[in-house]
Amino acid sequence: MLKTIPISELTTDMFIAELIESPGAQLPKKKRGMVRDPRIIAKFIEIGIQQVVIDLERGLDVQDVSKTQDDRPTGKVMSNQQIEDSLQLLRQNLGTSYHELKLEWGTAKQIFRTSISIVNHSLEAARHGDSINGRYFEEAAQAISRSIIRNKDALTWLGKIRDQRSYLFEHSVNTSVLMGIFANALGLSLSETEQCITAGLLHDLGQAHIEEEFFQRPGPLSESEFETVKKHVDFGLDIIKASPQSSEVIQNIILQHHERFDGTGYPAGLAGKNISLHGRMFAIVDTYDAVTNNRNYKSATPSSAGMRTLLELSGKHFDQSLVHQFIKCMGVYPTGSLVKLSNGLLAVVIAQKPGHPLKPLVRTIFNSKSFAYVEPRMMDLMSPQHNEKIISYEDPGKYDIVVNDFLPEEMSL
Repeated sequence: MLKTIPISELTTDMFIAELIESPGAQLPKKKRGMVRDPRIIAKFIEIGIQQVVIDLERGLDVQDVSKTQDDRPTGKVMSNQQIEDSLQLLRQNLGTSYHELKLEWGTAKQIFRTSISIVNHSLEAARHGDSINGRYFEEAAQAISRSIIRNKDALTWLGKIRDQRSYLFEHSVNTSVLMGIFANALGLSLSETEQCITAGLLHDLGQAHIEEEFFQRPGPLSESEFETVKKHVDFGLDIIKASPQSSEVIQNIILQHHERFDGTGYPAGLAGKNISLHGRMFAIVDTYDAVTNNRNYKSATPSSAGMRTLLELSGKHFDQSLVHQFIKCMGVYPTGSLVKLSNGLLAVVIAQKPGHPLKPLVRTIFNSKSFAYVEPRMMDLMSPQHNEKIISYEDPGKYDIVVNDFLPEEMSL
């Protein structure tokens, strides 16, 4: 069902079916798709778009917006009963058989939302001096680990749909997903992997006792302010020590996620193998997620640039061997990255092909030669009918492409 609305009512999570041309307005190259970033709306206003047609079957309607905003992690904190109800749904799907991306997508969304709510709920409890429910994290970790086994690309994609206003919650969930993928790739046991995931969800709860402004400020902190920020590690450890779900793996990750391989980290200045395996692993995923996602004070860098950052810092801040293994498990061309094919087309990497890191499933969207969008088309680079190869990473900003416009839910897989 289509509906015409004024540009003033357009918001994120609406699906644009058509931009209505206004006198003097120059229509952008991409004229339809899900609105994921408020900067897109600002751009439409800037070029003079006054009305748009939205598709109510693929995105929000105007009357749905206020309800959806109330449900965001930055809004009302879920009650214990609401979390229990959500976890009950997740318990019904703990299988480990492989799922196609389109089959895992809905379950992964439910897991991601529930996990964000658990982190939000627990952060509020910590702020008020109340104890957290460790079982919530344990069950969320179990659901995340099973989804990764079924198809890691679903949760990987969801980690790219971020709301700057709820960075802390979503960062915690996404680092737990990345840590689960990493641990699984290294062959850690299921129990150890789930402890790594649990630690990801818990690792920043200590921020509940630190002024939020310190974590949002674009400029540098003073020496005294930075000393205050460092205390979130000890605060976090205090919060989880009383939980029966706590373990040495979880405590090491919370205590050591800011330690650095060359000894320049905090709180203890540990170096090399004096940092636990899990602490060295988590320092890598924590940094990768931070640099590849939007913050209030900076824009995200592409996945490829995030990988380069890790490589540049390997042997210094990070264990070089582990950096190489992390990059390997995420894929040479990570899910959600933009690449150029040998025929000049730009494509979004949709899913990895196990055992074939150079030949993922992609979706062609843009012609770099004519600098114009093309009709999107799925392309399996493993298929013998396709001779195209990936020749380079590309920066979406160079072409004014918003990769999140091409999420799995908007495509025929």
